[in-house]
Amino acid sequence: MQYSHSNRGIDVVWFKRDLRIRDHTPLANALSRGRQVLLLHIYEPTDLAHLTTSNRHLTFRWQAWTALCKEVRALNWPVQTAVLHAPALDVLKYLHEVSGIRALYSYQETGLAHTFIRDQAITRWVRINEIPWHEQRQQAIYRGLKHRKKWANDWHNTMRGGLTRASPGPNLERFEVPEWPPGWACVETPHVTHCNDPGGCGPFQKGGEREARRYLQTFFEGRVKGYRRQIGRPLESRKSCSRLSPYLAWGCLSMRQVYQTFQNADVPRAKMDLKAFGSRLRWQGHFIQKFESECRIEFESVNRGYADFPYHGTPESLAAWKEGKTGIPLVDACMRCVINTGYLNFRMRAMLVSFLTHHLDHPWQAGVEHLARCFLDFEPGIHFSQFQMQAGVTGINTIRIYNPVKQSMERDSEGLFIREWVPELVKMPIEYLHSPWTQPPMERLWSGLDLTYADPIVSVESAGRAAREKLWKFKKTNAVREEATRILRIHVAPSSLD
Repeated sequence: MQYSHSNRGIDVVWFKRDLRIRDHTPLANALSRGRQVLLLHIYEPTDLAHLTTSNRHLTFRWQAWTALCKEVRALNWPVQTAVLHAPALDVLKYLHEVSGIRALYSYQETGLAHTFIRDQAITRWVRINEIPWHEQRQQAIYRGLKHRKKWANDWHNTMRGGLTRASPGPNLERFEVPEWPPGWACVETPHVTHCNDPGGCGPFQKGGEREARRYLQTFFEGRVKGYRRQIGRPLESRKSCSRLSPYLAWGCLSMRQVYQTFQNADVPRAKMDLKAFGSRLRWQGHFIQKFESECRIEFESVNRGYADFPYHGTPESLAAWKEGKTGIPLVDACMRCVINTGYLNFRMRAMLVSFLTHHLDHPWQAGVEHLARCFLDFEPGIHFSQFQMQAGVTGINTIRIYNPVKQSMERDSEGLFIREWVPELVKMPIEYLHSPWTQPPMERLWSGLDLTYADPIVSVESAGRAAREKLWKFKKTNAVREEATRILRIHVAPSSLD
């Protein structure tokens, strides 16, 4: 149905990575105007084609969006909703032609280069068509920030601010949505074809605001106990960590909601656990701000001095890392786990990146898209910043080269995690489980074990030693040191430079 220009007058709330109705300022502002409101979510072809996107992301978004729409209907809000598969600019142009857009509401997005280019094009278009675009800043993230002089204070003030409540204005009326061009309306989750990903099949966390609140509630009701002690353990952390990261990454919760719940938490015998959790909350904003301030780090090392750092990794070792077939039990268990569940605790993520870039001698760019697809909680600002930190190419952070055998013995001492994800080693005696290559050949032959598990593709000790020597030598070069000084000025608070 084509609408005449006499019917012009809808406000559009464009949901990106903010799939919630609580503490959602653009939504609250649009509803308060008392005009016709369309809630819009878009699966863009450029996003589906991007190599960081996987079916698990799309499924999580679909679950979150359908849950949002269901709740809007239950609240009987007089608004319309639409989920489309089309370029965002084409959608807005079409809406303006057939219905007229009075105003566009959204959050600013700290996304990837292609989403920024898209937003620049939309900015030009709304200006030409004199459509107000009310972009709300996400938490305390500032575009183009050149220093951190007041950032920490701004973050805390934002987190302490009142939660936004969305409520329809008194004159808000229902309206009829336009008929979309063929192929635009989504009736099921779109899928990508550039990776073999199970999507919604498997033990993935479910998307949606209700699920997010459930994880938030159970964490502060008791799961937080043991957080400090178990955060580094790949098996125990699956329960003792908050598991809120995908809900923050896709906006089913705001960080302000999490922060204020933490501030009000009173869990008996968990004081130190709560303190450890609280100390990490600002990390999220810190790394997203770092990415927002210097978004070229999607492609380049934040420290330009590492542009010529020599790497000699082979295609075969990269493939073995991606498939969890390196012959190093904890590395393989971690990779298989995150491929199949979308989750892995922080320390094990750091170890995977360290092993790729240090032991296997690959640049961080070789694995950054693979793990982005694996992580259900893929957040560009955190992902690219952390990947480079663990790869040792910032020039300002301590170089950490994780020994996967040592990590295995300390973090999975009984081998429960390894046996779960590397079934070839289920019957391996514990004294050899963390380093199977140390078992005498004859003993292994006569033990009745599954002999299909590969031998290690690299020597942990010698490769680690070589990486350490190379990294520390390169960190002392003038180019790296000069860049380190620049990075500290931009991304670190002045008080930290004393």
